[in-house]
Amino acid sequence: MILGVSFFWAAPVSAQTPPNLPCRGCHGDNQRSLTLPSGETLPLLVLLDALDDSAHSYLNETPVSCTDCHSDAGRYRYPHATNPAQTARGYVEAAAENCEGCHYPHNPFHEDPPADETLTLPTCVDCHGAHDVAPLAELASRMPTNCVACHTGEEEGWAAELLAPRPGHGAGAAGVAGSERCLGCHADTYLSWRETLHANIVQDAIADPSVILGNFLQEDADLTFGVDDVALVIGSRWRQQYITKTVEGNFELLPAQWNIATEEWVPNDHPDLAAGTEWRQACSGCHVTGLDTTRWEFTELGVGCESCHGPADDHIADPETVKPYAKSDDQVCGACHSRGTSPENLPFPASYQPGDTLSEHFTLATDTEATWPDGSAKYDHQHYMDWQLGSSMMESGQVHCTTCHAVHDRGAATGQLRMPLNDLCLQCHNEREQQRIVRHMPYHEQAINKHQFLCTDCHMPQMATSAVPYDLHNHSFLQPNPQQSIDFGGVENMPNACNQCHQDYGEDPAWALQTIAYADQSFTPNAAAFFGAGPTPTSPPPPTPLPSVGQPVVHMQVETGRWLRITVFVLLGLMGVSLLGFGIYRIRMRSGRNA
Repeated sequence: MILGVSFFWAAPVSAQTPPNLPCRGCHGDNQRSLTLPSGETLPLLVLLDALDDSAHSYLNETPVSCTDCHSDAGRYRYPHATNPAQTARGYVEAAAENCEGCHYPHNPFHEDPPADETLTLPTCVDCHGAHDVAPLAELASRMPTNCVACHTGEEEGWAAELLAPRPGHGAGAAGVAGSERCLGCHADTYLSWRETLHANIVQDAIADPSVILGNFLQEDADLTFGVDDVALVIGSRWRQQYITKTVEGNFELLPAQWNIATEEWVPNDHPDLAAGTEWRQACSGCHVTGLDTTRWEFTELGVGCESCHGPADDHIADPETVKPYAKSDDQVCGACHSRGTSPENLPFPASYQPGDTLSEHFTLATDTEATWPDGSAKYDHQHYMDWQLGSSMMESGQVHCTTCHAVHDRGAATGQLRMPLNDLCLQCHNEREQQRIVRHMPYHEQAINKHQFLCTDCHMPQMATSAVPYDLHNHSFLQPNPQQSIDFGGVENMPNACNQCHQDYGEDPAWALQTIAYADQSFTPNAAAFFGAGPTPTSPPPPTPLPSVGQPVVHMQVETGRWLRITVFVLLGLMGVSLLGFGIYRIRMRSGRNA
């Protein structure tokens, strides 16, 4: 239903209005009714107590008088002129038009019907009432009754769940209204966003224990707390961490996390947050909306509308003039999908607002604890750091985080991708998939009949860790080179794109380089390079250049291994034949002696 006058713009009412006293004196105890031409009747009684408690009371900080709504002189001068409404419905619709004189029109949850259908949409009065319009603080509790007046097949609990405000802690930051305020005008977007990973990154386990995914019945030495200790849960895809609320009112991280894929308890080894740390001061800036770092209060749990679009109070007050931030700006994502330090020495950019320059509010980490030697991410929440390493897509300015990832809904694939892999990549790299894979990596031509390759297997290898080692994709799109693994002492010190799959005996980085060189020589190379150079912030030794086409020594190195295997098999065959001949000879000699 329509959520409330507070969800849209309200213009100031006139300072010069006739007094309420005559209206209240007549209608406060009037038991008569007005009969309309349709034969329907309208009561003339106004319940003054309900009016005085409403959002339109003359007792409010911004008072509203009877004549602010009943503004036509014929409506409030006595004797009243004949009401032009022919039916009760016509009267309600006319009253709703008066509402739009002050309030921005909206009708959430109720789309216009198709042209071939007859459907009466609700008006302001249907949802909010007439003289008993609920104040903002009471909308969630009072609106469900109005909803089921039309939705007779539903119960009030259904409406209450639909309209429930998102929980927060305290007042939150100035200017931040909360995502439910956006529902009034952006209902479809709000309702689909409410199902996203962002909206549910932190959930209230006390209000809804079903959000707890960990098995607290499983005996485990790492599980040293009970389900009753859990106040908040963080995460629902890779792992779930647990926050308790102490008697002092602090939010602290509990010492074990539940790994969802492996269904096991493990110690909580978050690189930035030791068990027992006050969670709000350590990482809540990217898990709540509207954090006030002076009082450590926040408007709502989860990544809400204003986390990406900026504080909404001014937009709500004047939606035609003040617009929210709505650009495809990777910095907005990067504010939380990166690791580093703010000028306030916090591990999140506390002062950043959408539209700001992120580097002025946050310094990205470059230490070896957070990054591999090529600068790419070792841990979760570092996708933006990968993206900043300088791929051709990033530098083009045409590809953004939101090009691949949906933000207002769950998307069509894991990770809120807009469409499944490889379909997503082929939206830009558009050729028939099989032909493109064969052209792009011809040395895998036989393998593609046995394995469903994904573009991300090579271009976004899994090199970062959230719950279990290497469960997150690299987002640099630079294909970490096997040469770098050699330069830095092996794949354990610097993973590469090839050896994430090729891990059989003998398939080391050197073998991967030889294989690439062999493919370069044996097949027509694709126009694109196999590997991007990639940054080297830790200044490794100069990389060994890949052999160019036509260098026989590389060919001989690759062929040596192949001919060596053939030679070994031939020798083994000859030895077998020799042993067989020797055995036959011995048998004949023994038979001759026995004769």
